Amino acid sequence: MKIKKLIISFMMLATALSGIAQDAAQGLRIGAKAPDFTLNDQNGNKVNLYQLLQKGPVILKWYRGGWCPLCNLELKGFADKVSEINQLGATLVAISPELPDKAITTAEKNQLSFSVVSDNDNEAGRKYDLVYQLDAETANKYEKGFGLSQYNGNNKAEVPLPATYIIDSKGIIRYAFVNPDYTKRANIDDVMMNLTQLVKTSNNNKLVLVWSSDDPMVAQRVALMFPHAAQKNSWFSETTLVIWGPSAKLIASDTTLQKKLKEMQTDGVKIKACIACANAYGVTEKLKELHYDVLPMGEPLAEYLKRGYQVITF
Repeated sequence: MKIKKLIISFMMLATALSGIAQDAAQGLRIGAKAPDFTLNDQNGNKVNLYQLLQKGPVILKWYRGGWCPLCNLELKGFADKVSEINQLGATLVAISPELPDKAITTAEKNQLSFSVVSDNDNEAGRKYDLVYQLDAETANKYEKGFGLSQYNGNNKAEVPLPATYIIDSKGIIRYAFVNPDYTKRANIDDVMMNLTQLVKTSNNNKLVLVWSSDDPMVAQRVALMFPHAAQKNSWFSETTLVIWGPSAKLIASDTTLQKKLKEMQTDGVKIKACIACANAYGVTEKLKELHYDVLPMGEPLAEYLKRGYQVITF
């Protein structure tokens, strides 16, 4: 049985390699604005690109279909990196024109924990200039070999190039691998290197100030004044104040400082508080009443440091 499956796989691979993309599209390139789309994933959830970009960069991985052995190998390679991708604050989405039930099968057989979306009639693929028409001979081989029309739900004999894109939070393509020879795929290590660099460069313009002093003067003249000014004057693209240690007790009892933090929140400063510190001083509920995000801060602070944020302490 294993030998039979191996033979079938080699036959499918030979079929897949029988025609290097005829009439191939070129694909969008680095610097282009990524077109938005909303598609359903294997779990029936709607996936909107620009909503995902509000959380961080997105890797878009176009694959031809679950019938393609090379595509399955590539998807498994990305699956091995999905935890690292998520740790960088990025999202991975795989796209193909195969029908939802086929997408479910692809996700299950490759044990994919990320979104695998169905691009009906290659509508999104067309926006990215990735779709090409198979010649009659190749289309006939695909139909007889595995039933392309059953995968795509139409007889158009169209498939996308297996492209890989990294899109930044502003919707700009920062990495693009598109090759008319669909046997050539993006190197996963190269993708990860580019993603890491993008994340660090982007986060380099974000400020995190860890406020741990219980001195009211330090709070008024430094710890709160600087991040507030940074936010109002757009010195950084994002400003976060972290209430840590003794500052939790101070802010819980000082109404003047509470008013200052309220002004900072109104101007867009994100305020978070270490829940372990708040619990130690018995002020957790008070900080929640003041509308601060009270949560475990050890791991988030480690992520700030690893992702290249500008972190300073007072």
